[in-house]
Amino acid sequence: MKKLIFVIVATLIALFSNQGHAQTVVFQDINLLSMESDRVQPNHTVIVKDGVIDWVGPAAEAELPRGAVIISGEYYLMPGLAEMHAHIPSERQGDEYVQQVLKMYVSQGITTIRGMLGEPSHLELREKAASGEIISPRIFTSGPSFSGNSATNPKQARQMVRNQKEAGYDLLKLHPGLSREVFDAMADEAKKLGMEFSGHISYDVGLERTLEAGQGTIDHLDRYMEFFSGEAANRPDPNIIYFGYDLTPHVDESLIDEAAQRTVEAGVWNVPTNTLLENVFNPENTVDVMMDWPGVDRMPENVVNGWRNYIANIRSSEDYDELQAQNFLEIRKKLTLALHEARAVLLLGADAPQIFNPPGYSAHRELELLVESGLTPYEALKTGTVNVGEYLEEPDQTGKIAKGYRADLILLSVNPLNSIPFGEHIDGVMVDGIWYWSGGLN
Repeated sequence: MKKLIFVIVATLIALFSNQGHAQTVVFQDINLLSMESDRVQPNHTVIVKDGVIDWVGPAAEAELPRGAVIISGEYYLMPGLAEMHAHIPSERQGDEYVQQVLKMYVSQGITTIRGMLGEPSHLELREKAASGEIISPRIFTSGPSFSGNSATNPKQARQMVRNQKEAGYDLLKLHPGLSREVFDAMADEAKKLGMEFSGHISYDVGLERTLEAGQGTIDHLDRYMEFFSGEAANRPDPNIIYFGYDLTPHVDESLIDEAAQRTVEAGVWNVPTNTLLENVFNPENTVDVMMDWPGVDRMPENVVNGWRNYIANIRSSEDYDELQAQNFLEIRKKLTLALHEARAVLLLGADAPQIFNPPGYSAHRELELLVESGLTPYEALKTGTVNVGEYLEEPDQTGKIAKGYRADLILLSVNPLNSIPFGEHIDGVMVDGIWYWSGGLN
């Protein structure tokens, strides 16, 4: 009966929520993982008003507001997660697919996304998400990417920066192919205008110049393999998805700690997206195995077929070797742990929805890989919560459950510290004070 009441109440909240966040919701007598520490606090109550956490404390001390909607049971409550290397489909792919992707993020507890290949329509989606007009995480978005095709000379690069600043994008996205001269011009103009630039590292730029320039985030652990490989790295730039896979036999692992130290000294953060490379290279992740992963069945058939063909082409190429692939992935895990131990901050990101990374679902696999790399479950969860608040310069508003914080929450039937990945155990998600029962998001 308790579960049935929960379903009815949660459905009504989702149906009648609006832009004003007028509803007051009480999570009463639950187990709380506030992310202020790695301790789960039993018998706690959280009160949400107008999209903000209004009160947190022992259930016995709670004064329940009149007229509040109460959700109670054997649940665990934690902050919502962020996917910091997300993709929002282009409007050319149709509104239905765009809405499905955004809803999938929310269904898996992703309450913030950083879109890493933006377009004007994504600015409109950002506003609709902020007003509660659509089911969506909070959106931060880059503009169209800077690449060897889009930014071919310094003057053009500077103008692109100015245009994207004026348009209102949150950051600049870098793809490969930039010359050193173009990168320097872009970085200079971006700093003048206070624009972050993040993403890939171009072959002509390299890791050391990127760190010196103060790039916001390095995504995919790009160009670290080149740094580890000395002269062997001076080869023609390979397929974009390789991220140094071809250099695996030449890696000097003694340089991993040096690279991590240089990264933390530069104040540059990383979004590893290890699940993306595991999907592409790990021989244990066969197409049949990945087809059975949660969320794949929610993706359009043509998208999944594209993933299947991409994996088939990579695995059948002369470059692919199972042992080398496994060694490559192990080096990435060692680098991930070294960056973490050096206190070079990591952010959660899976590069969804790319190559068997369904939106939201893949973030849980990324958490699992962070734990496999050597982080504790609590440290892994920080990459999608506490660290995100610091990255967004909202450390007193985002990433924890405490008074005054955004009401971005995940309600679970299991302890998330013991159950990574925990996507199948999500009972409901709150985004900026709007509550959704998980069954209504499928």
